Amino acid sequence: MRILHFYTKTDAAISQYFNMLASNMGLEVENHQASTSEEARQLLRAIDFDILHVHGCWNNAQFMIVRKALQQGARLVVTPYGQLEPWVQQQHFWKEKLPKRIVYQKSIIEQAYAVIVQGNMELECMTRLGWNKRCVIIRNALITNSITPREMARQTFDLYQRIMDSNPLQLMNDNTLKFTKRLITVGITGDERWTMSDEVPMLGDWRQTLCYAHQEQIMPIIQRAIRTLNLMEPNIDATKIPYFVPDSYVETKSIQQTIGNQFISENDRLVATFKHIKKLIGNHQLSIKHLVELDIELREHPCDEGKLAEQLQERSLIKLAARCMQLMHDFTGLTEGFMPVLPLNDRITKKWHYQIENHLTI
Repeated sequence: MRILHFYTKTDAAISQYFNMLASNMGLEVENHQASTSEEARQLLRAIDFDILHVHGCWNNAQFMIVRKALQQGARLVVTPYGQLEPWVQQQHFWKEKLPKRIVYQKSIIEQAYAVIVQGNMELECMTRLGWNKRCVIIRNALITNSITPREMARQTFDLYQRIMDSNPLQLMNDNTLKFTKRLITVGITGDERWTMSDEVPMLGDWRQTLCYAHQEQIMPIIQRAIRTLNLMEPNIDATKIPYFVPDSYVETKSIQQTIGNQFISENDRLVATFKHIKKLIGNHQLSIKHLVELDIELREHPCDEGKLAEQLQERSLIKLAARCMQLMHDFTGLTEGFMPVLPLNDRITKKWHYQIENHLTI
């Protein structure tokens, strides 16, 4: 795990904090530091960082460095050191703090995967401020005896790991993405021919796949695929791995939980399913779990395709259904032989595709 720490070295307290943190972390973390825009840009050009850790606030250089790091795929964590307390913000408020707050400071805090606060009072301040709900208390060993430097470093590492375990789809390389999709298809069909033995990922990739399965609530499907392929599942309990979600996140409910199962025919069930999917899309809540559920329904329960198309056309759902077919082709491997309508891959489908891929993005 590669971390870039950005802070002003003229601030002796922050400099001492970083040195204590870096010296007490294990070999799992590669810590780099920069105190100027030029130093940070050089490091960002040379190294692909996993996390940018910004120390302190109100530094004009932070704006460009944060933007550059996020563009390169790094994730952001901020330690304010109490510099967002009301009394600090009131100092030179009109000439300094308010302009900086509008231009970059509020945005930086909002974009952070997590904000490290160093005590309950600072947590209360951040809660009142309301810029970021993902605040984690890690006490500062320089100013309190309630934590040791080693424990402070351990808690910080755990936070870094939690950040990297969040929204794992965004971090997967092409091979892991391909293998995860194949696992979903194998888990749905129970057919091992959908994947090849030489595609089995490394341990780190397994962690991403299992975290993805847990966070997207499709773990039973992945576990079925592992059994079908006789793979040696790594000793990773993704259900116990903490992660962050966006403030707007709403836990996914299955389609059946919502629409029930009292239907006269399979056609009626599918019409109700597509009506519910329309609501999910409108609320930006459509997820891979819903596509898996619909995929299984189409594979296991034949319908009257001609009549279904008429019913969907009457209810103005035919294009929605066609777009869902394309989404299932992309995410679950559904083939046209199981599709009651032909897939439609247009601008709206691509928009929904992006929504599904990014609904866990901070």
